[in-house]
Amino acid sequence: MKKISIIITLFLGAWLPILAQKTSCICSLKGVVHEKDIHQAVAGAVIYIKGTNISTFADGNGRYNFKNLCQGQYTLICQAVGFQKVEIVVNLTQEHNEDFSLEDKDEHLQEVVVAGKKIETLTQTRTTLDGQALEQTRGQSLGESLKAITGVTSLQTGSSISKPIIHGMHSNRVLILNNGIRQEGQQWGSEHAPEIDPFVAKKLTVVKGAAGVRYGSDAIAGVIMVEPDPLPDSAKIHGEINAVGLSNGKMSVFSGILEGGFPKIQGLSWRLQGTYKRGGDIKTADYYMLNTGVQERNISAAVGYKKQHFGTELFFSYFDTQLGIFTGSHIGNLTDLQNAIQNTRPNEIYTPVESSYDINRPNQDLAHNLFKIKSFIIAENLGKWSLTLSRQYDWRLEYDAPRGNKALNTLNFKLTTYTGELLLDHKPIFKNISGSVGVSGLYQENLSSAYELRKPLINTVLIPNYQVISGGVFVIERYLKQKWEFETGLRYDFRNAQAFGLSPSGVYFDNTFNFGNFSATLGANYSLNDALSFKLNVANAWRSPNMNELFSDGVHHGAAAYEKGNINLKPEVAHNFSLTTNFEKEKIAIELTAYLNYINDFIYLRPRIENGIPQTVLTVRGAFPAFDYTQVDARFAGVDLSINYLITNRLSINEKYSIIRAKDILNDVFMVNIPADRLESTLKYSFKKYDSFVSIGNQLVAQQTRVEDKSDFAPPPPAYSIWRIDAGMKIQKISLGLTVSNAFNLSYREYLNRFRYFTDEMGRNVTLRLKYVF
Repeated sequence: MKKISIIITLFLGAWLPILAQKTSCICSLKGVVHEKDIHQAVAGAVIYIKGTNISTFADGNGRYNFKNLCQGQYTLICQAVGFQKVEIVVNLTQEHNEDFSLEDKDEHLQEVVVAGKKIETLTQTRTTLDGQALEQTRGQSLGESLKAITGVTSLQTGSSISKPIIHGMHSNRVLILNNGIRQEGQQWGSEHAPEIDPFVAKKLTVVKGAAGVRYGSDAIAGVIMVEPDPLPDSAKIHGEINAVGLSNGKMSVFSGILEGGFPKIQGLSWRLQGTYKRGGDIKTADYYMLNTGVQERNISAAVGYKKQHFGTELFFSYFDTQLGIFTGSHIGNLTDLQNAIQNTRPNEIYTPVESSYDINRPNQDLAHNLFKIKSFIIAENLGKWSLTLSRQYDWRLEYDAPRGNKALNTLNFKLTTYTGELLLDHKPIFKNISGSVGVSGLYQENLSSAYELRKPLINTVLIPNYQVISGGVFVIERYLKQKWEFETGLRYDFRNAQAFGLSPSGVYFDNTFNFGNFSATLGANYSLNDALSFKLNVANAWRSPNMNELFSDGVHHGAAAYEKGNINLKPEVAHNFSLTTNFEKEKIAIELTAYLNYINDFIYLRPRIENGIPQTVLTVRGAFPAFDYTQVDARFAGVDLSINYLITNRLSINEKYSIIRAKDILNDVFMVNIPADRLESTLKYSFKKYDSFVSIGNQLVAQQTRVEDKSDFAPPPPAYSIWRIDAGMKIQKISLGLTVSNAFNLSYREYLNRFRYFTDEMGRNVTLRLKYVF
């Protein structure tokens, strides 16, 4: 009827303009503009209708009013100094009320952040998780939170350990920046999750594709940025408290932030943050999994002093966690191991009748601390100089399952890392050309089997003691002209590594490795019009083999696997091509990314196969599946698609689809441990009152059929479809959230879970979230 009414009105308007003016242009549009958290009126806000010269101001009570508007669809925009701009689409038929809820915006600090980030990732696909989308992930690990981004999945070890995968690659091929510092832990392990508290971040950003020019070697698949808010520039003390409860595992999470400034010292500000998490044994759809609890304690602090042309910031964080490893993944003999893999349910001794908070062997106990100091100075005729220095210390303990009366501490890693970077964001040297030049360095030492670097006391335990010295120099320039933006960059890195240890036969070794290579990027960004734009990026990056890939020869208990390295491995060299298309209109937003990666000498952990039969290894600590590090030429190709459509002003639908094909082109076979095709659909309805919403979503994961026959210890599990329900609302300073994941309590297994050989995935989980802002 609405469409018929509009058609009739237009018809009459062509013949009887005066009548049309009287009958259809009598609509009114009014509302109130207020602050999002405290609902205080924003006087003087500008409200205007996009594409017209119709505008007005909010009065002293935040009220605005448009009169004598014609029927139709309008885009209403509200702006105010110190607040973020808001756009709302309105279908106007008669009198309509539309309120605006504005979020604070730190104009000075945000401008600095945007300028810096745009230079680094101008032509690459960049996706950000923040605001309400980030709030819905609170209580989850970093790896699980990032799964909300299209093209990002996770490699799991049970239900408590998760690390991000970008376009089929993970671990040392995905660089994580923790508050601007490259995270350095024992990230080489498939079950070594990032030692980062997600509550530190107000924004999680994923840069997809090779980014070796800006960030150095290892950034073959992409970069993950864990970004807190800038330190406040106000002396007022404020903060927030988060409380999260999860039904599965009876987990509770508490986190708080307190920040402010000093009234007598303008420009000096500070922040304190802390998180505590504790959870018990996880339950699948049918049974509890013994020894899958978690306990986590994290703190961070920052202080900074900033003026117009210079500033300094200090940051410290401490992450401490204990993670239980499912007891049913550690099997005593080969027969029991084969039975465990073939059975659809673990032995009843590993499935207790109720959840427990006890964390017994096997388990992981790890701590990570980071100290950073960053200073900048702006030179009037040159640009902005930035110097960043950091120290990280990572201590990882992995405890074996007890055998008889013995309970051995099987793995003990201590990693110390020092990094430094000097960066110049220079002013334009020619018309429309600007960029950055930088130099970086790293020193790292690892103790795995002794308390002296060059004098190990016992045989090498999985990886040897080692030290690494690396450095790099780079230049990135960009050119902007009308609808075009171009970016090119070049970098050279070198890496010297020395490994020390005792072989299993007791022979001392001292190996030296020297690697070096160039990274390069060339990209373009073209905006055809306001709705359609394209990003093309061609990049080259490289990565040297890790010590575990070179020297592993033993049981990796966290992964429940026997791993064998290869000292003859060569560096990987990646050639990355990607094209991203963005289309955005009033009701629809589409992002389509197609990518192609050729990686020469790709290193991966492949199940050991002999005569078509997967092999297992029996040790004094039990029986384990055997894996070998091998090297092939690989091709990764895929598509990421995201569609968001506004059905009505309140109802929207979002579709995320990702596919990837990875092949060993040297032997013409598909590769193992590659994500299966995924489709995620979400239908969301937003209510006007209390900024509330409710949504229902479905994730459909296909069976991974592109695997070589008898190339694994068990065939890929069947496809599955799980449902999720989300709801949320805000009442002044309090935000409430509810999530029901795996709503129908489906029993299934995920191909990317290393424990799929032994157990199902997590069953239904109800999460309640409360956030209080003060």
